[in-house]
Amino acid sequence: MRGMTDEPDTFIGQRVRQIRARRGISQQVLADRAGVSRSVVAKYETGLRPVDSRRTLLALAGALGCTLGDLTGGEDRIDPATSAFHRSVADIETALWTQGSITDTRPPRSLDELAEAVELASRLRHAGDYAALGPLLPDLLTDAYRLTDDGSAQSWDLLATAAYGVSSALRQRGHDALAWTAVQESERAAERADSLAPVAAAQFLKSQILAARPGALTAALSTATGVADRLTTDARTRGELETVGMARLQAGFAETLAGGDAAPHIAEAAELAERLAEAPAGHSSARNRTFGRANVALWQMSSAVERREPSEALRIAETLDPTALPNGVRHAQFFVELGRAHAMKRDHRAALHALLRGEHAAPQHVRGMAPVRELVGGMLRQAQRGLTTGELGRLAQRVGVVV
Repeated sequence: MRGMTDEPDTFIGQRVRQIRARRGISQQVLADRAGVSRSVVAKYETGLRPVDSRRTLLALAGALGCTLGDLTGGEDRIDPATSAFHRSVADIETALWTQGSITDTRPPRSLDELAEAVELASRLRHAGDYAALGPLLPDLLTDAYRLTDDGSAQSWDLLATAAYGVSSALRQRGHDALAWTAVQESERAAERADSLAPVAAAQFLKSQILAARPGALTAALSTATGVADRLTTDARTRGELETVGMARLQAGFAETLAGGDAAPHIAEAAELAERLAEAPAGHSSARNRTFGRANVALWQMSSAVERREPSEALRIAETLDPTALPNGVRHAQFFVELGRAHAMKRDHRAALHALLRGEHAAPQHVRGMAPVRELVGGMLRQAQRGLTTGELGRLAQRVGVVV
């Protein structure tokens, strides 16, 4: 069975072994640098144990002097389902580099038309429909830049929101460097908008991008914590509470990755979520409608999985109604985390069932997730024959696992 790539590397451990060999270092040296045992490194490299922790992945990448992308691969970029998004990246890059100053004979959009387009892009991104989203983004950015010529706070707010959405989508699809350029543009525009919401949103996303870079966890934590501490008192509207709340959740997750205690951050995010019901709508286009009680519980669940506490993650899952989460990416994330927790307890059938439900909720998103590929590959190497020849084997093909 072959997946969507002809590369022989099919799981993170094989790439670890390959890069380690190129660096000319032993398993013991790598283990010492990454803070794990040599036997664990050996299990990773032979596929007996999946690399199922972001913290471990960051440690391995740092020890090897490479990026997370070097270890997780780029299968998503040749997946036919998302190829339309990746074909749009060069045009997105041009729009960002030129700040919209390109040859374009289209009639300009009005502010209201741009606001509708920004909202559509947000819905597609939250649904995980990257194939439909990608081709919209270059023109969206170009129009957003051009409309700032009027100097209004609304136009800068729309540019901040548009650039944030572009950055988020690029990060999700593995284009981290360009995502950083886009979020810097969002941050620049947010300074001229008349709301705290785009300011908090940009810092939240900067922290997420930093958290995927070996050695940058301190910066990721200080970025998210700093904006949440600075803006919580003044947050009033729904958009401001949502975006500041997401920054607080990101601070908690960065704390987890750094080996700290996420509980205080989670508790503060929960307090912000309680204020949403009575908050005024506000005028900013910057929103994060995924934020709320259910999403706070989901991030708490993710932190438990990252700490390798599957029983705690499953306990939280029992208290969380997945239908309370928005359809699409957040709904899928719940089932991915549930699958990871079951896999840690070696309940492969329950893990497979959860992953299939996640794939159903947001197929393009889940099939492009490196943790899902790693988990499916690990399950495939360990599972009973009945699973490998059935749904698990078919899921492995869809996510690009080569066996």
